[in-house]
Amino acid sequence: MKRQTSSNRHGEKGAALVISILIATLLLAVAGTVILTSGMSATTSIEGTAELQAYYAAESGLEATLNVIRGHVSPTGLPSGTRMNFRNAVDITKANKPSDKSEVSTLSAWLNYGSDGRVTPSGANYAYSITVRDPDDWDGTKRTTDPTYRTTRIQVQSTGYGPKGAIKMMEMIVQKTHFDFEPDAMLVMRGADSGAAMTFDIGDSSAKFYTGHDNAALAGNLPTFGVTHAADKVVADNAITKGATVEEERTHIVPMDELPSWLQTADDARAFLSDMQLTARSLGRYFTSFSGMAGTEANPRLTFVNGNCTLDGGAGILIVTGNLIMNGNPTFKGIILVLGEGTINRDGGGNGNVWGSIYVAKFARSWPASENGLPHPFLAPAFHTSGGGTADLKYDSVWVQQGRDALGDIVRDIREY
Repeated sequence: MKRQTSSNRHGEKGAALVISILIATLLLAVAGTVILTSGMSATTSIEGTAELQAYYAAESGLEATLNVIRGHVSPTGLPSGTRMNFRNAVDITKANKPSDKSEVSTLSAWLNYGSDGRVTPSGANYAYSITVRDPDDWDGTKRTTDPTYRTTRIQVQSTGYGPKGAIKMMEMIVQKTHFDFEPDAMLVMRGADSGAAMTFDIGDSSAKFYTGHDNAALAGNLPTFGVTHAADKVVADNAITKGATVEEERTHIVPMDELPSWLQTADDARAFLSDMQLTARSLGRYFTSFSGMAGTEANPRLTFVNGNCTLDGGAGILIVTGNLIMNGNPTFKGIILVLGEGTINRDGGGNGNVWGSIYVAKFARSWPASENGLPHPFLAPAFHTSGGGTADLKYDSVWVQQGRDALGDIVRDIREY
């Protein structure tokens, strides 16, 4: 056998060097990739932080706008007493400062814009700007030509500005809580489904004045008392002969199909109370009993009392599922709904007045399990008045609207765009 000598491996000289160079090149490539990735990650992290701050800025703009819309901010540069509402929010003469030349609402009279046209919260390194429009009246034609036009929803666009030129844009639609209520009379007594007659006593003093004529003189006149059954009209017609002053049209039978949808059936009324109870809880205006002022003229409120209520006065919308008691001088402006126990007691002397509209209906809200499956219809309501003093109950279209508005507003949709 022929032995291999070193001279036969002459062609393999330098192979180790080539392999070492290839491995080193590979390691350098890997190291370079790591360095590049780390640098890109740091850049992405910085840019991501800026984007996030811009997003928070846009959110802050939406929150600040809600704070303005809900009446928690006073304006600057506008006449004293200017109040914020949906219509004013889209009206540049009520929303913007006189020096603001923008052709759309920016709420510059209500938000603290800087010279750069942005709102920069104290201590923040971001800013935002706002525009507000009526999506149902984009160019303001309806608002200009129809003084009775009501803005029922608004579109708010917020642009957030973060560091390094980061920008985020968000949009929301805010609308009034829907409340199906167009009064049929100053005082409506929803009758029993059985036809049983109501209890109705409006007092025997001529100083007690009841009228369906619009106290605000802006809407058509309504009947003073509305009932739903012929038997109840007999009771009402008899009550107005006792001495109290009642203005024409005194009594009127309201057809069932003209009642609010939530008074068509007792089940509808129960569902309505459940919805209003949830709304009141969200607004912090839910009570299991109540005694005192239910809102004020300057700040009409929703007040939901799941029980008895002794009213000292107030404004807005008052919903009582128990008995409503009005003693002395309770002046209330807005809408009163006594739904459930269906009883109002007005006792004692004093000069308490109600301007707006009142609805009364009696029905069970709950019952024992043994009565499940049985009908629980409307029952006969009651209205009692006794004692001396003057007491006016007047229909007032402006305060009815204020009562509707007191339900507040809700954010229906929100998006980033």
